[in-house]
Amino acid sequence: MTLMLRMLLCIGLSVEHKITVLAGTLPKPIIWAEPHSVIAIYTPVTIWCQGSWEAVEYFLYKEGSLDPWDRQLPLERENKAKFYIEYMSNGFAGIYKCYFKSPAGSSEHSDTLVLVLTGAYVQPSLSVMPSSAVTSGESITMQCSSSLKFDRFILIQERKHNFSWTLDSQQHAKLSFQAHFVLDSVTANHNGTFRCYGYFKTVPHEWSTSSNPINILVSEGEEVHQDQKVLIGVLVTLFLLFFLLLLLILLRHQCKGKKKNAGDPQSKHRDRLLQKRSNPDTDNKEENLYASVKDTQPEERVELDSWKPHGQDPQQIVYAQVKPSRHQKAGLTSPSPLSRKELDMKNNQSGENREVHLQATTSKEPQDVMYAQLCSRTPE
Repeated sequence: MTLMLRMLLCIGLSVEHKITVLAGTLPKPIIWAEPHSVIAIYTPVTIWCQGSWEAVEYFLYKEGSLDPWDRQLPLERENKAKFYIEYMSNGFAGIYKCYFKSPAGSSEHSDTLVLVLTGAYVQPSLSVMPSSAVTSGESITMQCSSSLKFDRFILIQERKHNFSWTLDSQQHAKLSFQAHFVLDSVTANHNGTFRCYGYFKTVPHEWSTSSNPINILVSEGEEVHQDQKVLIGVLVTLFLLFFLLLLLILLRHQCKGKKKNAGDPQSKHRDRLLQKRSNPDTDNKEENLYASVKDTQPEERVELDSWKPHGQDPQQIVYAQVKPSRHQKAGLTSPSPLSRKELDMKNNQSGENREVHLQATTSKEPQDVMYAQLCSRTPE
């Protein structure tokens, strides 16, 4: 009796130690399929099972089978095993798990891998409403329909986030079965290609051929547009400030130039002469001029020398009237008495005294003499 108790105690301690080793040191294997778990008919697929470096053999189980579906040794210098399917068909579609054995015992089973066959039935059609290009936050409806009476339709986003939606089929016409997938408040994560499939409940891992693809493009929402508007407003404000600053600098430069020209008498006189030439009507506003006429030959032009007297009334105007005459006398000629009389009368009316110097060349032959009569007038 005592010997029996000792034997049972040893067996219990051994089993407990084995369970502790299995639970504490052997990792749970990982299972996946390449290139994807949804495989078109007659195309190759590889199932991988990754475990521990101590693993000596890997086992692949398929749901519904009591015995391992396949077993493989780990790859050289690898901690995983490869289960290759050359041609995908109906017999390979299903749910898979794997585990491995090591000197310390057997590991627990991995998570499930659902291997789906596509192309078993005719393809459905896929459409989107209201449009495939939407703004973030809006809603779209994708309709999958077929003439074949599928029990369910499944919508899948390809190769990105692996989103999927499943709905029961509904009959909308005698020969039309549909499902409407409503995507509320779409985001940038919904950008991509969508396809739908149909299948029957009795064989849920055998799908129809994929529908036509629909590319969904989701643009950013109103918040991003508002940020862009704010940025544009800031840029416009900076441009206006720069333009105003440039305008102020130009105005300041022009003011300095005007002050400098105002302090320069020669520049001021030159500007007035230019203004007088460009606008003859402003002669009444000009300052006094003193003029003398030099006698020239008939073929030559008359030269008029001007002089600005100091201390005169700026509104007073002095002008000359030139009269040609031909004389036979030699020697110095002088203006006619009538001319002198008129000149004296003009000078007496203005209250000013003027001196007139007339010069003429003397010659023994008849000479042409130019007479100049100076008149002074003060505008009213």
